Formats: sequence, structure tokens, C-alpha cells
Amino acid sequence: MKLNILLFFAGLCSIGCAAAIPDDEPDVTAQVADVLESVADGKVALERFTERGASYLAVPGMPALMKGCRRPLVLELLSRNVIGEDRLYVYRAKCQPQALRIAIDFNKAARINRLELAPER
Repeated sequence: MKLNILLFFAGLCSIGCAAAIPDDEPDVTAQVADVLESVADGKVALERFTERGASYLAVPGMPALMKGCRRPLVLELLSRNVIGEDRLYVYRAKCQPQALRIAIDFNKAARINRLELAPER
């Protein structure tokens, strides 16, 4: 299942400039922005993550990807999907020199089960 989700995310990153969709959950978007800013600062609150979700924080260079993003972080919602009891959100952050595509998965307890960042192509 993890491989299928990674392939899905890789496919999203290879799509051109995807159009934003209406954000009906601005509170979730604000939480995501807060988490990403904490990643950039190296001050992540691990209690927001599941054990699996925390493993994504070990990816080398993740904080460096966030350095080109202005504060406060502005996110555009590109998609929202429900997979079982998890909610998967894909956002775009307009950063320099290029935008980032962010995939984040919240479990039923609202803890982060996955966090992936990739430059948008």
C-alpha cells in the first residue's frame, strides 16, 4: 500500500501546475502550515505524529526544502482524499526557487501518518 501511495504522490508531482480546489477545512490547512514551519525550524512536536509518520522526518534535506518558503507559509489545497480512516491532503507551497508539493496523511486520531515534500515540476 505504501508503494502505491508513493507512486500516486510521484504522479502528482509530475503533473504540471495543478489547479487549487476550494479549501473547506482551513483549520487543517493552518495545522499543516504550522507543522511545516516547525520542520523548517527543526522544532517538530513529535506528539503530532504517529511512529510511522515520524519516520518521514528522517528524510535528509527536508528542512532545507522549506528554507525558500516565506513566512507565514501560504498553502494551496490541490486534493483531499479519504483512504480508509485516513485523510490525505496534497498542497502546494509557493517557495523560491520553486514551489513544493506536500502530501500529508492524518489518521482517525488526527495524528500525522505521513509527510512528504517534493519540488513541483
